[in-house]
Amino acid sequence: MELKEEWILPDAVYENPLLKRTLLGLRYYGLLLGQSQPYKKAHCFRGMVFTVSMILFNCTQYVDLWQVWGSVSDMTANAATTLLFTTTIFRIIFFYFHRARFNSIIQAAHTGIERILGDGWDDEREIVASNVRYLSRLAVVFWSCALVTANMMCVYSLVLYLMYEEAPVSSPIAGQPSSSSNEPNGTTLQQYPTPILRSWYPATEGKDKHFLEIYLIQLYIMYVGQLIVPSWHMFMVTLMIYGRTECSVLNHRLCFLDRYHKPDQTTPKTTPNPDCVDNEERRTLIIDCIKRQANVVAFTRELEQLTRAAVFLDFVVFSVLLCALLFEASMTTSGVQVFIDVCYITTMTAILFLYYWHANEIQACVSFGS
Repeated sequence: MELKEEWILPDAVYENPLLKRTLLGLRYYGLLLGQSQPYKKAHCFRGMVFTVSMILFNCTQYVDLWQVWGSVSDMTANAATTLLFTTTIFRIIFFYFHRARFNSIIQAAHTGIERILGDGWDDEREIVASNVRYLSRLAVVFWSCALVTANMMCVYSLVLYLMYEEAPVSSPIAGQPSSSSNEPNGTTLQQYPTPILRSWYPATEGKDKHFLEIYLIQLYIMYVGQLIVPSWHMFMVTLMIYGRTECSVLNHRLCFLDRYHKPDQTTPKTTPNPDCVDNEERRTLIIDCIKRQANVVAFTRELEQLTRAAVFLDFVVFSVLLCALLFEASMTTSGVQVFIDVCYITTMTAILFLYYWHANEIQACVSFGS
């Protein structure tokens, strides 16, 4: 398979102060390629392997969900990561089908930031710098929450396995129900050792004999998920923050037109001269602002076209999962599991909040500028 030129981003994009940290995760996954990057096909193949792995594992999760259908607690334990992986797979497949459009919108954001920095106005550079700092703080908080949640699940499962191995094997007492019997509410008691995630495994003698194989498979899937899920959501938020940055710069220009002068004029950039107005220059600045606003509108519309289906799925799926996780947290007696559920809820709520908040910010900036 030959790689198309529009699938490859210029190296300068990966050095953009607003984009470089966000694009790094997608590049490691294998979705994005650089101009001077060696072994481009190998990187694409790595991304396809990760994606196929997630699809196959997600299928085993749905098989397990079908097997425990009717058991509320088991379905709840299965649903959270199953639906999260499903929405992630949907985004990745959608990206593969629209790779050129995604690369185009990334380059548009890169060009916009480079133009602002290249104009040389200190106030506009400070607007960009403040948004870069804001994005960095946001990324640290979001990545920390996501990584703590996922790694806590991995460690908790391993600890339970070690405790299970050390526990003595006891036979059920006569007249008492065994641990595999159903509870009155229709839910089944959790069998140990507990894997990281609920999934189906083709073992006729039971999963207990294959815990290490199941654990290693799920550990691999979890680390793939830890790479792509936060990277993708921060990628979307970064594009929204770029839209907010452009709107803020335009609003600043329109509010302080008297500070802007032609490069060949002797008037310093920081010293306004309201008594001497160059109407031709003022007209040129206003026309430039209108053109930039048109570019921002085109950018936001393209971003909406590329993300609205996935964001809609996020709002629907996460709303259901929040209820499911709250139910699971209320039913469990493990403090660690409650902590994991709280982190899971916090991560999903943060994703919805970031989308909602920054979309509203862009709308507010556009309304102010118009």
